[in-house]
Amino acid sequence: MMLAILIICSQITIPLPGVPLTLQTFAIGMIATMLPLRDCLLIIFTYLLIGSVGLPVFANFAGGLPILLSPLGGYLIGFLIYGLITSGILGLTSRSSLTICLANFLGAASQLIIGGLWLIPANHLTLSQAMTIGVIPFIIPGILKLFLVVIVAQRLLKARLLAR
Repeated sequence: MMLAILIICSQITIPLPGVPLTLQTFAIGMIATMLPLRDCLLIIFTYLLIGSVGLPVFANFAGGLPILLSPLGGYLIGFLIYGLITSGILGLTSRSSLTICLANFLGAASQLIIGGLWLIPANHLTLSQAMTIGVIPFIIPGILKLFLVVIVAQRLLKARLLAR
């Protein structure tokens, strides 16, 4: 189900020059927050694998290995790091609002920086240009998605506890 949510969230896109703004990172945050590390990484790896073989699961119904080698590739590969950091931290701590927020902040920031750095060779940019184009415009939307992850995850975790 989480893989399907990731694929659907990938299609909710606000087109921007270079790298589109999607709800993929929201879905990655939810996956990393709600699932154990192994399951989290398995879902993200499966998403990247089925996208790389050509299934149109990436933003704007794109797919294929060329997408992973494009300027978008760093952001996509960064999803694994986001999941590793966030789910890893939450597997070792409680899932309080604060730890969910901090773990997702560290994961999302790492993913965004990896994506920005990938733009340097992919688009022949300087570090400053890559950060200006590939990181800074996504900070505020990323913070908003982070708070959305915390709110939704807390409600789902509470509902799961009540259902037991």
